[in-house]
Amino acid sequence: MRRTLMIGVLAACGGAPATPAEPGAATSGGSGADHEARLRMAAAKLPAADEDSFGPLEVGADYLSYRKVTDKPFQSLDHGNRWVDVYVNAIGATEYLSGAPVPIGTIVVKTSWQDDHGAPSNVVGPLFIMEKRAPGYAPEHDDWYFAIHWANPPASEAKKFGGPIYWRGKSKRAAYCWECHDLYDRRLGGLTPSSQLPR
Repeated sequence: MRRTLMIGVLAACGGAPATPAEPGAATSGGSGADHEARLRMAAAKLPAADEDSFGPLEVGADYLSYRKVTDKPFQSLDHGNRWVDVYVNAIGATEYLSGAPVPIGTIVVKTSWQDDHGAPSNVVGPLFIMEKRAPGYAPEHDDWYFAIHWANPPASEAKKFGGPIYWRGKSKRAAYCWECHDLYDRRLGGLTPSSQLPR
């Protein structure tokens, strides 16, 4: 049972887990995008908390000034089979790319686009945000703050969620993020080799 649950979580999160699953196992029972959508819907049904109210992006709002560590979007099973680009602030960009422990204050932002038959579409997906915080913030998650911010979801998605979403911090809805990231080295996931810019 535990193995089945872990495979299901990996299907939603994708990337490079600390211990890889069997080939094809992560997508059993449907596509990664379908599974990710089910996780998102389950999160949306949880009781709302202060850290679920929609508003302007707080952490990572200046991500366009960060170092872009992808030269082109790559498809991420982690993020609903969407196409993502990755930005990391100056505090932790070098460590993020080298595999070293990232320092407190590191912020990672992934922009995303919905998939259109194996290519990025014009439909903007959520922003996915992580921030490495001081010891004690969330020790069970290596003190990472997580957020998902979707200001303009497509009408069908907005209807499901009751509008735009901003799940963050210690909200139970943000568990949608850490349940995957807790499985990865440094809680980060990874970049596909073809998408990583030269250091």
